[in-house]
Amino acid sequence: MYRVIAFAFLLLIAAAAGDEARAEARFCHAVTDLSAAAPDAFECSGEPADYRQRSLWLKIDAPADSRIVYVHQTRFERLTAVFLYADGRTASQTVRRGNYGAHWRIGGQIAFEPPMLAAPVKTVLLRFDGLASHELLRIRLPDADEANAQAAVLPVVVGSAITLLALGALYTLLVGMALRRIYLLWHGLWAVTMVAWGLLWSQLALIVAPGIAGWSSQICTFLACLAVTLATISGVMALGKDMGPRALRIGTLALGLFIMPFGILVSLETGPALGWQVAVLGALTLSVLALVTLSLVNACRAGNADAKALAWAWGLPMATLALVQVIDVNDWVYGGGSQVVMLVAAALQTIWLSIAVTLRIAHLREERDKARAAEARMSELASRDALTGLLNRRGFVDRAEFMIEGRAAPGEPFGLLLIDVDHFKRVNDTYGHEAGDAVLCRIARRLERWEGPLCVAGRIGGEEFVLAVTGLTPIGLRQFAESVRRGIADLHHPELRTGHAVTVSIGVASADRALSFQRLYGWADQELYKAKANGRNQVIFRGSDRSAQAVTG
Repeated sequence: MYRVIAFAFLLLIAAAAGDEARAEARFCHAVTDLSAAAPDAFECSGEPADYRQRSLWLKIDAPADSRIVYVHQTRFERLTAVFLYADGRTASQTVRRGNYGAHWRIGGQIAFEPPMLAAPVKTVLLRFDGLASHELLRIRLPDADEANAQAAVLPVVVGSAITLLALGALYTLLVGMALRRIYLLWHGLWAVTMVAWGLLWSQLALIVAPGIAGWSSQICTFLACLAVTLATISGVMALGKDMGPRALRIGTLALGLFIMPFGILVSLETGPALGWQVAVLGALTLSVLALVTLSLVNACRAGNADAKALAWAWGLPMATLALVQVIDVNDWVYGGGSQVVMLVAAALQTIWLSIAVTLRIAHLREERDKARAAEARMSELASRDALTGLLNRRGFVDRAEFMIEGRAAPGEPFGLLLIDVDHFKRVNDTYGHEAGDAVLCRIARRLERWEGPLCVAGRIGGEEFVLAVTGLTPIGLRQFAESVRRGIADLHHPELRTGHAVTVSIGVASADRALSFQRLYGWADQELYKAKANGRNQVIFRGSDRSAQAVTG
C-alpha cells in the first residue's frame, strides 16, 4: 500500500508526464503563427493564450555568468532556442518531437548552449511550436559551475536510483515466485514499471531509442498511472480481509483500477483539457491515498504482519510527500526537482522492502524449521517404545525395510533376531511389575550397545525384542546371536532374588537374496517358537536354504 502513496505523489507533482512542472518564473511572451519570424513586441504581464496550434515565444534576459539554457522536457512539437549576442549576431538550435539530437541530458532536461563566440549572449528567445501547456514549463539558466556540477552529479544520482530500483524489482519478482506470494509479484511489476518510468523520464532510454524523444513525456504519464494501479492491487492482495469492511476493499481496488484508463486519457491529451484532467487525476489519487491509509491502519490493528512491514516502509515516501507539498523542490538536485527526489525515495523504499521481505522470509524459515523439528521429534516419539526407548514395532519395521533397501549390494546378507525373555510372566508374578519393567529396561540398554549403522534394535511386544543386522555371513550371524544370548544372561538384576538369572530364547533368520521383511520375520518367528519348545535359553538359526541349527546355552 505504501507504494500507492509514493507514486501517487509522483502523479501529483508530475501528473502530465512525470517530468513536467510549473514555471519557475514568468517571462515576456508573444504568440505568432507557425510560419512567422520572431515577433518585434513581447508582453511581460498576463498569461499567453491561443498558442497551442501556433508558436509561443518566451524572451529571457541572459545572466552574464550563464552560457547554457535547460528546458525540462514537456509536450511540444518543436523547440527552438535563439541566442542574441551583444554585437548583434544570432545563433539558433532546434529540437523536435522524435529527435532531440545531442541536446538531451540525464534528468529529463534539454540543453541549449550557444556557440563559443567572443561576444556575450544578451537575450535568449525560446520558441515552442504546438506546446500543450505553458504552466508546465520549467526553464533554468545556471552559471558555469552549476552546469558542470550537474553534468557530474545528476547522472550518478539518477543512474544509482534506477539501478537500485531494477535490483529491487528483480529480487521481489524472484521472491514472489519462490514463495508464491501474489502481492509480491504485483509489487515486482510495480517496481518494473517504475524502472521503465525512470529510464524514460531521465531520458536514459534515448541512448537505445532516440526516436521516442518527446513521446516519453506522455508515456511517463501512462506509466505513473499504471504504477498507482499496480501498487493498489499489490496492497489489496497483501492486506486482504484485514483491510476492513468489504466495501472498503472493493472501493479501494475499484478506484485504483479506474486511475489506469483515466491516465491513458491524460497521457493522450495535448490540448486545453490537460489542465482540468491533471486536477481530476490528482483528486483521484488523493482519494486512493485516503482509502489506502485507512486500510493500512485497519490491517495494523488486526495484527497483519505484512501491514506492519509496509507501515515501516511507508515512512520515507510519506515524509517525502509531506516535504514536497510544503517546500518547492524544483531546484533540488541541479534542477532534477521532485522527480529525482521521488526516484531516490522509491529506490530507498524498494531496498527497505527487500530487507523487510528478507527478514520475513528468514522468520518464516525459522518457524518452518522449528515446526519440522517438532514434527520430527513427534514422529520419533511415535516410533519409540515408551518404556524402554527402543523402536516400537512400527518404527522398527520402517527402519528394517530401509536397511534392506539400502544394502550395498543385492546379495548382501540380512539377518533378523527375534528375542523372547524366558518365563517373564513368572518374574512379574513373583517380584511385581515394577521389577519386571526394570528387567526389560536393563535388557534394552544391553541391546542398545550393539546398535550402529549395521544393526538396529526394537521392542515389538511385551517381553519380545528384535535385532536387524546387515553384512554378517551366516556363521557370523550365528556367533553374534549367541553373544547376544550370553550377554543378556550375564546381566545382574538387583530387583530379583539372588541367583535368579534372566535368560532369553532367540530365533534367527538370514537371507542373501531379495526377500521381504515380513517373509524373513515369519522365518525368525518359527525358529523362536522352536527354541522355546526345545527348552528355551538357546539360539536356533535358519538360513535361506531353510536348514535350521540349534545352539544351546
